[in-house]
Amino acid sequence: MSEEQLLRVLVSLLIIASARYFRFVNSSGEDSIVADVFNETTISRIAFGSCSFPKKPQPLWKHISSQRPDVWVWLGDAVYADTKVVPLLWTPSPLGEMVEKFNYLKFSSEYQEFLRSGIKVLGVWDDHDYGMNNGGKHYKDRLQAQGVYLDFLDEPSESIRRRREGTYVSYSFGSGSRRVKLILLDTRSHLKWGPECDILGAEQWSWLEMQLSDPNPVALSIIGSGIQVISDVPYTDRWTGCPSSYDRLIWLVQRNPRVILISGDVHFGEFSCLNSTSTGYPLYEVTSSGLTATCVSWMSKATCRWLLENVLTSSKRTHPFITELNYGLITIHWNDQPISIAVEVRGETGSYLKQTISLAHLEKARDANRCPQKLEDPPVIKKNLFYAAAICVLTTIFVGLLRLIIFILKIVLTRIVFPLLGISLQSSPSSSSSLQRTKHKNNKIIKSE
Repeated sequence: MSEEQLLRVLVSLLIIASARYFRFVNSSGEDSIVADVFNETTISRIAFGSCSFPKKPQPLWKHISSQRPDVWVWLGDAVYADTKVVPLLWTPSPLGEMVEKFNYLKFSSEYQEFLRSGIKVLGVWDDHDYGMNNGGKHYKDRLQAQGVYLDFLDEPSESIRRRREGTYVSYSFGSGSRRVKLILLDTRSHLKWGPECDILGAEQWSWLEMQLSDPNPVALSIIGSGIQVISDVPYTDRWTGCPSSYDRLIWLVQRNPRVILISGDVHFGEFSCLNSTSTGYPLYEVTSSGLTATCVSWMSKATCRWLLENVLTSSKRTHPFITELNYGLITIHWNDQPISIAVEVRGETGSYLKQTISLAHLEKARDANRCPQKLEDPPVIKKNLFYAAAICVLTTIFVGLLRLIIFILKIVLTRIVFPLLGISLQSSPSSSSSLQRTKHKNNKIIKSE
């Protein structure tokens, strides 16, 4: 065993020794608990986040620890395990390289200190920690990558997540009227885009319906998704991009009371809300992204905010978006009457977005409660001008590239390919002299006239 491997083993043992007791038990079904794993400890604080570049500064872990959450939930892109070729272009990494990238974060001093606080770490992946940017079911290494990801989470060897295809999982916390269920959806392992798109796959759909049909009602269900669910921000992977899957998910969720959605992926934070379309309740979504980089990390803050205000808008957005480094936090106030839930997007300087929701507000009702008023739509002229400018720029680039390709092709053909094939493009002497005589005759005719 190398010194590096020995050090990692010792660090892991220290983390286990210092962590507070929070043992999960596989659900047998005999206890009527519909969850993959459960723990009877009541929880009240759930922190979550996404989008972490391991080699960038990690300033938020100490702030997250200071909030003393009971659990931390990764919502995708915990590590960018694929390889960036150029901006916005990624290629899958070899599996050995993926392991190195996960370990770079796992054994960083900031993350190790966070783990030593004893906060239980859970999670589900999105495309970059899955191993393929915007990837789906056709990623060739998806099953081996699943093992790499579960090792990063220190998932037990006997875990059900190591015996099925996909990282989806459910947890039950507490008991009686203080039971909370956390459902994490895998939106990559079975994803198929196109006319017959499907996000979860048949097996995960059946599993999700079972989770939401729990005979023992829970006080609150939290559903985590790597990609946004109800937000309709364009040019992102999102549930609304696959209408049949989105329709089915909303139908399953709103027929069961007291559900909140959490998501990541987009490199900014926001609140969204969907009003009930039938007998249901307003469905809230809290998006937190990212932990080490947001859209202002690779473009100016003014440009990023202008795009989010005028182009990358959502008809479900209820609060101003957040471009600072951020994480999400849900706090359940069990002693309030009625019970209330505070949802937040937080960062280094405190709470950026916060809303308190009464649990009774999420009960099914014929005359359902309403979402907060959504933000006013931006002037359409700004979006249209942006698209017109973008089309002009892209057209100019395309024409320029096309002319360059034609120029290069002409050189290759005339100076390399044709000479190799013995093809000459020069005119013969007889045809040249004939052409000259024709020109001379034409000149005479013109002169006589």
